[in-house]
Amino acid sequence: MATNKGGKLVTKSKQTRRPQARTEKARSSMISVATSMFAEKGYHAASIRDIEIIAGVKRGMLIYHFGSKKDFWKRVVDSIWSIIQSKREEHISILNNLSSQAGVEWLITFHVRFAAEYPIMTRMISQEGAQDSWRIEYIVSAFMKPGVDAMKPFISDALKLNDDDFAHWYYILISASSTIFAREHEFKHLFGFASRKESVIEAHSKMLVAMLTHNLLKIENEDIFIETC
Repeated sequence: MATNKGGKLVTKSKQTRRPQARTEKARSSMISVATSMFAEKGYHAASIRDIEIIAGVKRGMLIYHFGSKKDFWKRVVDSIWSIIQSKREEHISILNNLSSQAGVEWLITFHVRFAAEYPIMTRMISQEGAQDSWRIEYIVSAFMKPGVDAMKPFISDALKLNDDDFAHWYYILISASSTIFAREHEFKHLFGFASRKESVIEAHSKMLVAMLTHNLLKIENEDIFIETC
């Protein structure tokens, strides 16, 4: 069915499509703005009204579309971590086809490159991980724990790590692979060049691989020694 507007025929589908597009744009804008604000200021310091103003939407739009600040925060976090979830199956399928050495190196390199591309995730976790709250519990249970559980068997077996050792290894990996990018401005003031350049990312990956696979190389050398005796 078509209606006449100013001498032009406008189909009903086009009429409904435009408001839907505007709605989606407003929702996306609020999520985008809030992602940075929550990561840099924290949940309590990022006000609903400030998010609406910076996003360029009318007052009350955030609650109208998302229900509450808590539900909105979860939607923002879901949006960020959906990127990780989309890559989780890829992790497992790739690891199943790699040797222990190649698999560990691939995982380390992946974490470095991912942290360089999405430093906002590290900033968000740094904000929320500093205190016990429903927010860090949500991030850990919904997103971090499944990822850790997926990689733990491969890494523990490859490096001969017990549960406690894996916990240390994991946090060394996460901290060392991400801090240089999450604190990129600090890094540039300290050393005079950008941390997220390809050459820096490549060098950082290689250095971290060398550090975190030391135990694997030792294990392989011991196996070779035993076989030759």
